[in-house]
Amino acid sequence: VVAIVGVLAALAQPRLQGVFQNQRGKSAVRSVADAFQLARSQAIRTGNNVFVVLIDATGASDPTPSELSQINSVPIVDPIVIVNDGVASAANCRIDAGEILHRFPARQDVAWGTATALAGNTPAPLDQGTGTANLAKGSSFTDVAGSNPASWVLFQPDGLPRLFTPQSGGGCSAIGQAALGGGGIYLTTGNRDFAAVLSPLGTVRVHMWNAATGSWKQ
Repeated sequence: VVAIVGVLAALAQPRLQGVFQNQRGKSAVRSVADAFQLARSQAIRTGNNVFVVLIDATGASDPTPSELSQINSVPIVDPIVIVNDGVASAANCRIDAGEILHRFPARQDVAWGTATALAGNTPAPLDQGTGTANLAKGSSFTDVAGSNPASWVLFQPDGLPRLFTPQSGGGCSAIGQAALGGGGIYLTTGNRDFAAVLSPLGTVRVHMWNAATGSWKQ
């Protein structure tokens, strides 16, 4: 009996690991959605500019380290941070000391991007980001130019998301127009891909890739 139980446990272990990985993936993508919703609510409540930064969601070149991934040369280890940048007249589109409102920790076995080639080429429903060529690395968001990959989004007091372009030394060199700030963040466990899609109006939907149908499902 002990031997049979041992064999059954060994057979079940890979499947159980897959289940746990999927649960961590779902939890991680909900954290992204929660970050967008929390930043939006804070911007509306306080009347300040509030932005979300997803550190390294598009690879080594994003974000610019001196602007968005460290404070006073100290790296930020949490992959998702919400930043209260202050009133629009004083906002500088960078993380300064004391501005981080909330941090979301990393999830085991979850990485930015997609593991399925088809998922990496297929935006999730309602993803209106223009950087769709970058899905496999984790983000369809861009800066205001529309061609440079980005993993940050700004919410202003009207609650609408906007793209922005960081500027060396601080300052917002460009903030995009309202109703053009939508996009998606993509996560993978290696076995399953997930997406959190932010609409231009600030609502968020979570999707999971269905390998059997070759499509995203909510």
